Amino acid sequence: MAAPAEAAPAPVVQGLGGDPREPAIADTIDLRKIGYSRGAEDAPVTVYEFSDFGCPFCGMFARGTYPGLHEEFVATGKVRWTYVPFVMGMFPNGAESARAAECAAEQGKFWEMHDLLYAKQNEWKASRSPERLYNGYARELGLDTGRFASCYREDRGGARTALNNRAADALRVRATPSFFINGRLVEGALPAEQFRQVLTSLAGAR
Repeated sequence: MAAPAEAAPAPVVQGLGGDPREPAIADTIDLRKIGYSRGAEDAPVTVYEFSDFGCPFCGMFARGTYPGLHEEFVATGKVRWTYVPFVMGMFPNGAESARAAECAAEQGKFWEMHDLLYAKQNEWKASRSPERLYNGYARELGLDTGRFASCYREDRGGARTALNNRAADALRVRATPSFFINGRLVEGALPAEQFRQVLTSLAGAR
């Protein structure tokens, strides 16, 4: 977990736009317009995952827990999962990796870069020149490397990351990863079985 969580119980956040599954934040930020989503739009359960690519617990969740949840819940239409990449500011090259992910998203390959960044997390976190590594990842994913490089240099995804950071601040995200599951805040990477029980209970409640 990236930062110590407050001892207070996890709050239930009211619905956005009348939908009780959507966390509500300041009127200027609509969570339905940020992050990258997978799963049916009308799924009975929505999950917003706020993660920093540099967070080791986020990496453990992405590599070890999420794939099974995706297969069981997201791919079957039970859960709409939105990953919101934001920057805690405490992990080596965390901001740079978010920039790389946004530049991959510019070419429709956010999730592929998401997986690769977590798979190679130890490599780029230890690097003093991560841009070189990210350019290599772009090549590995079959991206237009010239376009990727220019996007990275110009930080063309910076506005999206800034909006994600504002959303995290407004929702008082203090730990990574943090999840809003049908509006309820869950902090930290829950064990796979515990996460599965939560999703199963909510998916069956509709």
